[in-house]
Amino acid sequence: GETQDLNKLMVETGSAWGRRAEYFVMALDDDQTIYGQILGADPKAIIDRKLPEEHRIFLKQSYRVPRQVHRVALDCIERVSHRMPKEYLPRVDEDGRAAEGSVTRLDAGSWKNPQPIVDAAKRDLDDGYSVMFLTTCSFMLAPLIKVLRDDAIPFKNQYRRSNGAWNPIRREAAGAASNRIMALLAAHPISGEHQRAWSYGDVASWAEWLEAKGIMQRGAKKLLTTLPAEAPADEMGLLQIFEEKALDEMLAAFEGSHADLIQWWRSHLSKSFQARADYPARIAEVRGLDALLDEPEVTVGTIHSVKGGQADKVYLFLDLSPEGWREYERRGVPQDSVLRAIYVGITRAYEGLNICPQASPVAVSLQI
Repeated sequence: GETQDLNKLMVETGSAWGRRAEYFVMALDDDQTIYGQILGADPKAIIDRKLPEEHRIFLKQSYRVPRQVHRVALDCIERVSHRMPKEYLPRVDEDGRAAEGSVTRLDAGSWKNPQPIVDAAKRDLDDGYSVMFLTTCSFMLAPLIKVLRDDAIPFKNQYRRSNGAWNPIRREAAGAASNRIMALLAAHPISGEHQRAWSYGDVASWAEWLEAKGIMQRGAKKLLTTLPAEAPADEMGLLQIFEEKALDEMLAAFEGSHADLIQWWRSHLSKSFQARADYPARIAEVRGLDALLDEPEVTVGTIHSVKGGQADKVYLFLDLSPEGWREYERRGVPQDSVLRAIYVGITRAYEGLNICPQASPVAVSLQI
C-alpha cells in the first residue's frame, strides 16, 4: 500500500528492509492519511523523518482534479495543523490550460432526504457523466440506497465488491438474481445480438426460484438437474417441466414485451426469493437488459471505501457521526483526521463537485 496508509511500526519495518536495498522509495501523500482509526496510520511517521531535501521528490501535477474543485480541496487541507508543504496543481486540458470544472452547493435534500439529490444526479447521468455519492459513515447511505433502488438506478462500489448492499446487481455468483434474469431474457428479442434459444441450463436458472405448485410438473426441478445444461429446451421438454396452463401463460408473456415476461416471472416467484429479485428485475423492466450487463455509472460508498477512485461528478455529504463530530471539534490531530477524509472525498471529482445540504449542524464546514 501507499506509505501514508501505514502505521509507525510498519514504516519503521519497511525502512529497515530498505536499508538493505540499493535504491529505496517510499511513495505517499500525507494529505490522504485517513486510516488512523483503522490501522493506526500516522502521517508524522513520514513528515517528521529527517531526510535530505534532495531526497524529497514531489509529483505536483494532478491528473484528476479541475481548478474549481482544486480550490475547495486546498481550502480544506490547508486547515490541517501538521502536514508536509507541497505544490499541487489542478488538472490541465489538452490545450495546456487548467481544466475549469465546477463546484455547486445544492439547496435541497440531505442524507436523510436524498430524493432531490438523486434527481440532480439523474440529470448528470442523462448527460453522460459518471456519478459518485460519498458519505463519512456507512449508515448515512441507507436512505440514498433506498431511493436508488426505488428509482431502479443501477449502482455499485467496485472498490468493496464484498459488500452486497453496495453491489446488489453483481454477477460474480452463477445464482445471482441478475444472472437468472439474463437467462430468462436470453431467448427474448430484447437480447438483441445475444438472443438465443433457451437451454435447459437457462430454464433451470430462472425456474429454480419459481413457486412449484400450479406452475411446474411434479419433480420438474429435480428433472432440470439431470438434463444437459447446454441442450436447447424444445416445446416437448418444456411440457415436461411446466404445467400446460402455466406454459401457455408464460409463452403469451414471452410474445409481449420483455417487461411482460419479467412480470410473469416475478408474479410466480417463491416468497423467499421475491425481495432478492425485485431490484434487478425492475432495472431490466425499466432500463432494459443492457442496464444489467453494463457496469453501473453510479458509485455509492463511504469516503474511506473509495480512496483511489474517481467519478466525473461527486456528490459529497459533509455530515459527521457523533464520534466524528467530537473529533472535528478538537483542534490538532483529531480534527486533522476528519479534514483529511473530507479532502479525499473532494478530490475524487474529475469534472464537478456537488456539496449536499447537511441534515444537522453536525457537519464539516467548507468555503465554496
